[in-house]
Amino acid sequence: MRVVSGLARGHKLICLDGEAIRPTSDRAKEAIFSALGHKVNGSFFLDMFSGSGAIGIEALSRGAEYVAFVEEAAAHIEIINKNLAHVAKAIPEANYKVLNKDAVSTSSTLASLELQFDIIFLDPPYKSGLWKSALKSINKDELLKDDGIIVLELGSDEDEPEVTGFEITKKRVYGSCTVYYMERCK
Repeated sequence: MRVVSGLARGHKLICLDGEAIRPTSDRAKEAIFSALGHKVNGSFFLDMFSGSGAIGIEALSRGAEYVAFVEEAAAHIEIINKNLAHVAKAIPEANYKVLNKDAVSTSSTLASLELQFDIIFLDPPYKSGLWKSALKSINKDELLKDDGIIVLELGSDEDEPEVTGFEITKKRVYGSCTVYYMERCK
């Protein structure tokens, strides 16, 4: 697993072995960030269910102004912090916050800080259904800017998400995962 592009391009990132963590493949990561294009540079980016932090670090490497990493597992928080320390010289101006909380309670915490995000990336454990409560909280707490994008990664064998308040604008399959791009209903 590595940083695909930007200031920290090529930096290898660590991941816990034998754990329930399932990092997004480099192929899928490159495709996701290509689809997001120029929207990443200067963005406020929320990486929920961060795991190793690879997606949020990719966003920082590509010029995101601020990244919030949300992860509930303490062992994964340690990995995120190690990976951020590893790329610190390549991304010296990185502005980020690592939150050791679950996605739903973090949503209200971020809302109380009056933070809104241009891009929200959700990669919950496959077949957990955690994306449903996370999206409901994002909608209720108005974490997504009006013109923002949600990127939801699910297992390819999972049903297409149906969520009040958001509409799917694009769907792509990358091996064992399906990525949905969503926006607020207009």
